[in-house]
Amino acid sequence: MSGAHPHDSSPQYLRQPSGAHQPVNTGWDNSGGWDDGGGQIEPTPEQSVSAYASGGLLTQLLEIAESEDASDLHLTAGAPPVLRINGKLVPVEAKIMSPDDTEAALRQILSDRDMDRFYEHRAIDCTHTTPDGKGRFRVSAYVQRGAVTVVYRRIPSDVKPFNSLGLPPACAKLHTLKDGMVLCVGPTGCGKSTTLATIIDQINENFNYNIITIEDPIEFVHRHKRSLVNQRELYSDTNTFQEALHFALREDPDVIMVGEMRDLETMRTAITAAETGHLVLSTLHAIDSISTIDRMCAMFPTEEQEYVRMQLSMVLRAVIAQRLIPTKNEMSRVMCAEFMLVTPGVANMIRQGQPALIYQAMETGASVGMVSFDKQLVALARKGIIDPDLAVRQARHQKGVADALGRTASLRT
Repeated sequence: MSGAHPHDSSPQYLRQPSGAHQPVNTGWDNSGGWDDGGGQIEPTPEQSVSAYASGGLLTQLLEIAESEDASDLHLTAGAPPVLRINGKLVPVEAKIMSPDDTEAALRQILSDRDMDRFYEHRAIDCTHTTPDGKGRFRVSAYVQRGAVTVVYRRIPSDVKPFNSLGLPPACAKLHTLKDGMVLCVGPTGCGKSTTLATIIDQINENFNYNIITIEDPIEFVHRHKRSLVNQRELYSDTNTFQEALHFALREDPDVIMVGEMRDLETMRTAITAAETGHLVLSTLHAIDSISTIDRMCAMFPTEEQEYVRMQLSMVLRAVIAQRLIPTKNEMSRVMCAEFMLVTPGVANMIRQGQPALIYQAMETGASVGMVSFDKQLVALARKGIIDPDLAVRQARHQKGVADALGRTASLRT
């Protein structure tokens, strides 16, 4: 795994960072530039025995990620270390990494057992805490073109208070639910785990409950406050989400948090848990509230889908759909969140499979706290936080948002 791929070439789009971001200066030499492609990357003599083997350089990179408020650090053979800052990739002024470097960086954070698991599956997820205990990262490593690539995602050190999340105000009451299912959906990196951690913390502060979380990996570490919070991590504490969820039903839970519903059996068991008087919190990759329902039903065999719609109409309590939108000056991103509350009317629409009516209910449901993405986009644009043209491009119904903002509807880009 330590040899470079014969067709390796560096990602050209990283050569010049876009926007106002410039390469992060670490004092390391990168005078050799990027590999221009068209041949094998040849490590320099200094790289033949990886400088990352001692762990010092990795620690320094993670400290830089913290100080630059980067969301992610990417280590890829053929490129220097790269940070993601406000959604944009920014290279660090450091030596281009060899396959030996990326593999050595991974060895610094994995046990021999986990390295064996990585070699077996060619991918692994875990968490890493910096030596000073101040920085925590969710780590995803995989093999591409025969070399190791590692992505470190920063985990906030503390659970965020609700009022700092930028969510619709009605979401603040979700922690008072006694049963049913609450889903947080959106693309990777939009803050779904952060939102669920805040809801768990609200429950922990206000109720005497037994809370069981099943995560891959554990991100936020919860202290026992008024509740017991038992956190199980995939592979180290349990083999699968579905297995852990099955056993959780026998562990006297009040609240069950499933980090992600990835497969049919996990989803089936989660619905059963919600049906039997537990509050179930989970995440799903979906673009909005309505597509969440359709996606869940589509995971089941055709002959079961009508019954699943009926189940969801009875157990689903709310869906928070999240996106992070670039601000007008492109120096940061702002939360744009849709909130669907499952009222009796919405429950009937779910049962009947009427997504268009559900959207109308969200548009007119402000009195109970519901809000659509489109209304949130209009509000952010009117406040001058995001560009109006971007709001139109991001909208579900572009013409309606364009009319509200005095813009012309255009194709999404």
